[in-house]
Amino acid sequence: MNNTKILFLIIAGLLACCNTKDTSQSANTSNLDFTVEIDTVQVDPGEEHFIYLSNYLNTATLSSDKKTLYNFNARVPELEVIDLDELELTEVIKLENEGPAGIGAANSYMPMMDISDSGELFLNTWSYMVKLNPARDQVSKYWFIADSLKGDPISELEKIYPEGFISKNGDFFYSSYGIQDNKTPKSGLAIVNLNTMELKKVPLDIFEKIEKYAIVFSPEENSKMSITETVFFAPFEDKILVSTTAFNEIHILNLANGKTESKSYHSELTDDFKEGNYEKKANSQENLFELNKDKMKEVTFSKFHYDDQNGKFWRFSRDMDRMIGDSITYKNVLTIFDKDLTQLHEQEVDYSESGSLTFFKDGSLYSYINLEDELGFVRIKPTYE
Repeated sequence: MNNTKILFLIIAGLLACCNTKDTSQSANTSNLDFTVEIDTVQVDPGEEHFIYLSNYLNTATLSSDKKTLYNFNARVPELEVIDLDELELTEVIKLENEGPAGIGAANSYMPMMDISDSGELFLNTWSYMVKLNPARDQVSKYWFIADSLKGDPISELEKIYPEGFISKNGDFFYSSYGIQDNKTPKSGLAIVNLNTMELKKVPLDIFEKIEKYAIVFSPEENSKMSITETVFFAPFEDKILVSTTAFNEIHILNLANGKTESKSYHSELTDDFKEGNYEKKANSQENLFELNKDKMKEVTFSKFHYDDQNGKFWRFSRDMDRMIGDSITYKNVLTIFDKDLTQLHEQEVDYSESGSLTFFKDGSLYSYINLEDELGFVRIKPTYE
């Protein structure tokens, strides 16, 4: 196992923030000092095995205690089990594609993979979701369509999208839903009780709000390619946190009472929302990506990550610093919030999350990095003073 210490200590004085009655928050009063130690670690794959990285760990998930990483390879198919304490591959579980325990998804694109605390494996295709029991010898399938669901009605034109997540007890599936007409934005959050197949719809206007930022190429009337903003859903205790790359805000859905609280924040270092000052209609696929260069000049907010050891949320944002020729130079800003999502402080930093899978473990922020086709993580460990 290669465990290479890389960088340095960074000492920073940061401004704290206070929460006003209208939940709008801005930099204000006290100072908070902390140091950050950064290193990079590599996972030992053992002999004669290459950890599956072609999907950038988009079909990987963590155990609740953050001790185990599960990585699904649809090409084989198989499930890689990685010990995050020892940073080594401990097991490769071969999965059946055909037969009574077959997942029927080999070589397929899998928008979601998740594991419950009891070891049930959930794999979502575009058509249905598969559940494998902990012994991997029994398969259940779920169809999220009108004929299969009770509770809130879902029309034939509506779709529950597969890019969601499973509750840790394995009883609920959470994802976005909306009309699938290639024109209408998504409608909100769908909550499906997998034991009763009862659907609960939670309308959210955040999808409609970000629609104005999309860059669209429509080669035909009923087809389009688009570059859009991202909406993040993150479970936290008995709540679902909803945020987006476009706005400096968060929406907190309380699962116990169904109420949603919204908090907007103010940054002294970046814009608080995208301006949308770029052309949004492309005339070709190539032009679509050209127009995105102007879109990338505007602020982008990343996902909220909870540090349970220190009781704080971290969120990185990125904004254009300056142009050097045709290249954009960015500044990275770290904003820290307390457990109640009150903004504490922000600072421009020379580090950020580096990959598609980022999480806190034992007080350090782990972020996936490809180390010459081997699995690695950049770790950022804060010490608060």
